[in-house]
Order: sequence, then structure tokens, then C-alpha cells
Amino acid sequence: MTSTALEEASALLAELEQRREPDYAAFMALRTKVSSRPESVLGIRMKWLRQAVRQLSRLLTLDEAIELLHERALAWYEYKIIFGGVIGRLASPGDGLPFLYPLCDGWAVPDYYKEVLAGWARRGETERQIVLRSMAEHTHDANPYARRLTIVAWLDLIRHGLATPWAALNHVAPLQHDEAYYVQMAIAWLLAETTLTGDASIVEAIRTEITDATLLRMYQQKLRDSRRNSF
Repeated sequence: MTSTALEEASALLAELEQRREPDYAAFMALRTKVSSRPESVLGIRMKWLRQAVRQLSRLLTLDEAIELLHERALAWYEYKIIFGGVIGRLASPGDGLPFLYPLCDGWAVPDYYKEVLAGWARRGETERQIVLRSMAEHTHDANPYARRLTIVAWLDLIRHGLATPWAALNHVAPLQHDEAYYVQMAIAWLLAETTLTGDASIVEAIRTEITDATLLRMYQQKLRDSRRNSF
């Protein structure tokens, strides 16, 4: 890393950390539970994290970003968001994906990383296939939050016309008995959003394929919530 880039990036991060809000950190860690490690939440709002992603992506090379940000991402929730966003802009999916799945922690990180995966998939067919293969490979990852990423990623892929609801259903049906709460909620969310497309055939397929009682209750609740929020 050049001394100038290091100085500018370090100054930017120092300024960012001045935006820490202890009350907001407590809310995010203990009430919203964005991370399974409450002590890792600094309390910096998302708008400042997204701004940092844009600035650091213009300032750093990929190697510099890894050198400066990866260790911080291992330690802190907000740096997981920043690192993922910067990697998404600077790296190819083949280079970036191995970093992201291990960093998934709590529900919020995979829910942000789904944007990163969709961004890669939109670059072209080769990149889309790399993203889809990674999702298949991590379907049964020991880390439940990595498994969550393989589920919520379908939301953005479908939204951008990069995957079909049928492919998503084929992915989550074998996961329906997963006992991890945030995995179950991810499946329920995906099924609810798929149902709201109004495609009668996929709705019927969900009724046929999804039989787990706990997941069905979550799905129905998520569907009710989504319908209320759509009006």
C-alpha cells in the first residue's frame, strides 16, 4: 500500500469511528441482534458505512483493501459490512467469495452480502455461475449464517432476473428442517416473497414441497407481515 493511500484510508476510518454511538450500538447489538457477538458492534449507522464503501473503493486496490480491512472485519460487525462492500466492487467473485462466507455472523451481514452476490452475478454469465456454485457449495455450511446467505441471496437474484423462483425453491426445500432460527426465517422470507409474485404454480409447489410444521408457521406469519407492509 502506498503511504498516501494508507494515510488517506486510515484517516477516513478514524473519522468514521468518530461516528460511533453507544446507545445505537446497544440497540443494534441487544435489541436488533445484528451480530451473534454483541461486543463486536461499534454503533455506526449504515449510511456512513455505505459512504465509506464508496470512498475506500475509489482509494484502494484489492490487495490494499484486504490488508487494511480484513483483520478489522474479523473483529467488528461494521467492518464486515465495509469489507464486503469494498470487496464486491474491487474483486471478482472467484477472488471475493472465499472471504465473505466465513464473515457471515448474525442475520444482518448475510442480508447485506446478498447485494454483493447479486452485484457480481450481474456482471455476466460466468460470474453468475460462480455465485450460484458458491451458494450450492455452502448450502450445508457448518456456519448457520453462511447457510442464511445461500438463501437470502436468491431474493436479489430473482429481483434482477438472474434466477427463477423455481431454482430458489429447489435450493431451500432440502433445508426446510434446518434447526437454526435465522436459517428458518430466511427460508420463510424467501417463500413469502415468492408467493407474493402471484405465480399460482410456484405457490402450489411450495404447498407440496414444504412440509416442516415450524417452517410453515414462520412462512404464514412472514406472508401476513409482507402483505401488511405492501399496502
